[in-house]
Amino acid sequence: MLFRERYEHDLRLIRGTQAWVVAGLAGAFLIALPFLFKGYIIYNVSLFLVYALVALSLSVLVGLTGQVSLGHAGFLAAGAYAQGALVDAGLHFLLALPLTVLIVALLGIVIGLPALRLEGPYLAIATLGFGLAIQQILNNWRFVGASTGMFMWRPEFFGIDFNSDRNYYFLVLVIAGLATWMLFNLERSHIGRAFRATRDADLAAQMSGIGLARYKTLAFIISAGVAGLAGALFGPLVGYITPESFNLLLSIKFLLMTIVGGLGFLPGALLGAGFITGLDAYLASFRNWSQLVFGVVVIAIMMLEPAGLYGRWLKIKRFWKSWPL
Repeated sequence: MLFRERYEHDLRLIRGTQAWVVAGLAGAFLIALPFLFKGYIIYNVSLFLVYALVALSLSVLVGLTGQVSLGHAGFLAAGAYAQGALVDAGLHFLLALPLTVLIVALLGIVIGLPALRLEGPYLAIATLGFGLAIQQILNNWRFVGASTGMFMWRPEFFGIDFNSDRNYYFLVLVIAGLATWMLFNLERSHIGRAFRATRDADLAAQMSGIGLARYKTLAFIISAGVAGLAGALFGPLVGYITPESFNLLLSIKFLLMTIVGGLGFLPGALLGAGFITGLDAYLASFRNWSQLVFGVVVIAIMMLEPAGLYGRWLKIKRFWKSWPL
């Protein structure tokens, strides 16, 4: 049993010797992975890292603040196209990256402010409309290739050519790792606690001095910015993007990642992203039956474990801590 004597102990990201061992093994595996497997596996793990960022961004919005979104594919698309347009305009990749995050974060304000008056299914429909609107705008905007789409180029800097799948994997791993670390620390900060208070009892939170409008809008800004960062990494990874790549089905899959992994838990978003991405890759060989099998598997998981994969892990951990009592 891990006892906590001070408040700082509760804020630690990694707690206890076992957690440090697991984190070390996971880090070592991720570093060694591109040297152990071929390009197809490296590509899919890179795709998982990108999708994990989107799932984490959606978990901040849905899991921490209780605001449902069905339009995160739109934020991903905005990030991918903004990064591509800025690089095509002559801006260096490393300069275009933070500018892309800023642009998409500002886009989060555009949808976040009107969403303050909406809740539940009404908010879901509004964000759904946003995602479809982004797709239609890109589909008719000649500056970014319209329906034809646009090519995305992988960067080269510090003497490293990231056209190699292995090199680009490490770039995605570093950026995704830093963003994940920041989001996990955000959850433990006063902002994260305010998000949870807003989700659990908004009236009580308001009576405690928490500005609902401020924190709900901030959640949209953070969520959109992280999804935009994922989009900036997604474009060069796939090499070619079209508006059809960011459809409603993709937004639903992102939402499934947070629910299947464990709604309200940031580690659950990582588990859900890994599970859904891996399931998608595995079911690609099923062709016409892939969507049916996908739906059956997801429904079975939610019936057997409503708290998600991370909820099941917490139950197992609690069981072994109390065993054999």
